[in-house]
Amino acid sequence: MENSFRRAVQNIARYGDTDVFPFPVENHVFFDKTEEVVKILLKMHSDISASIVDSTPSIEGMLSPVGYTGFRWATQIDPIWNAYFLGIVISEGDNIENARLSIDKKNIFSYRYHWDDVNKTLFNKEIGWAQFQTESVERARDSKYVLVCDISDFYPRIYHHRLENSLINATGNTHISGNIMKLLMIFSGNVSYGLPVGGPASRLLSELLLNRVDRLLLTNRIDFCRFADDYHIFADSAEEAYRALIFISSKLHSNEGLLLQKAKTRILSSEEFLGASEFAIENIPDGDEQKQGRAFLRLRLHFDPYSPTADADYELLRDEITKFDIVGMLGRELKKSRIHQSLVRKLIGALKLLSPVQRDAAISSLMENLVVLYPIFPSIMLLLKGCIEEMGATSRESVFIKLRELISTQSYIITVPTHLAYSIRILAYDKSEEAEEILASVYNSTESPSIRRDIILAMAKKKADYWISDVRKTFRTMSEAERTAVLISSYILGDEGEHWRSSVKTLISPMQKLVMQWAGERKKAGNSEVPL
Repeated sequence: MENSFRRAVQNIARYGDTDVFPFPVENHVFFDKTEEVVKILLKMHSDISASIVDSTPSIEGMLSPVGYTGFRWATQIDPIWNAYFLGIVISEGDNIENARLSIDKKNIFSYRYHWDDVNKTLFNKEIGWAQFQTESVERARDSKYVLVCDISDFYPRIYHHRLENSLINATGNTHISGNIMKLLMIFSGNVSYGLPVGGPASRLLSELLLNRVDRLLLTNRIDFCRFADDYHIFADSAEEAYRALIFISSKLHSNEGLLLQKAKTRILSSEEFLGASEFAIENIPDGDEQKQGRAFLRLRLHFDPYSPTADADYELLRDEITKFDIVGMLGRELKKSRIHQSLVRKLIGALKLLSPVQRDAAISSLMENLVVLYPIFPSIMLLLKGCIEEMGATSRESVFIKLRELISTQSYIITVPTHLAYSIRILAYDKSEEAEEILASVYNSTESPSIRRDIILAMAKKKADYWISDVRKTFRTMSEAERTAVLISSYILGDEGEHWRSSVKTLISPMQKLVMQWAGERKKAGNSEVPL
């Protein structure tokens, strides 16, 4: 278990806890204090029932957009409990992977467990969405029809008892399976279904659940590929495709209590499928804008700043980017009423590799077109977070003005909780008094613990000691997330903060004591910057 917890902490420290929310401040502590965090997790594991009673895992749900009009309900788990959850799941990661259809069969391309001790990744980087699409294109070329379908409300509809049976069958470990089920019951609000959306532990568990249906498809000689809840089934006639649709619908419902999305279920001719696929470019004339976009989507933009060859990797990536007209492609998308979300998200990720002048100009265009870019707002904020301090003063101020306007006018763009959470991270760099007033107003009006946490850290980052001194007085009634933020922020208060921390030591959790120790060591080392 020690090794599994270490892997969980290292992975979270590098890549965060979910793909939906901004990273919690504890990620910094996980990175700097890995072994100390592992000790806390081992102590929790020694008596999980008592740990749950002593410190019930706190969770927070938020709406996150899917497209222009849809939403999903995502869950952020208290960081130490999220690390525990991931640790116990990956302790059986190899057994879960071994229970699934083998990679060699080229059916399942999602979240194949494979720990990488150098990059601290959990899943095989050579198998994923791109390989799923590439294999689908190859099989479509050899077929006449393709059934395209995905599961409706997949994570929220997973039944715990079915998952527990799959876990026990795959691992034989009733103790770990029992601990996982205890946590899932808490995370789901004491109902017997649903997985937290957004984290790698849920991904691994969901893959195991679908393994039985995968095997039924294979043993019934149905030609298929799957990535997460997306299926592509290949057939030589429309009748064969319909039979496959009836089969998979029946097995998903009767075995797992799941249904396919009606609106997204289609039977396409091979030509229709290839014509719509982003990974089939052979029929598009050279020079066509669509062909350039599809080729760019196939480019791998991953860059690991912690790699021992980071500098060389960065230069190679920049060389690859120069082969594409990033600004031109982005400009064409911004003229549309609805963007190609995958393409624009990837283009935004490439902007940080452009020259400062090009990057700042592109960011200005993004900020002027937030309505059409609404579904990928977090990607824009992540770009800004990475380069806001390097931007020119005029460009940076235009970003701050726009975000202050969105919050002050209660724009629908910023009303989405996850969008507001990302925006606050950027306003932490805005030194204006107006920004402080806006942050204080949002703090008083929101009920979100994570947003209130980030506002506390943002105010500390802005050196608003008067505000931190005042808000710390409500420490006893704060959420755990806010308490952690106040403990970190109190170091800007000098002696006042030191005396106050001594008075609350008996009220804080082991993880918060470690956070306080970490913040104190940073202060002594001369690092007074409040992380966010």
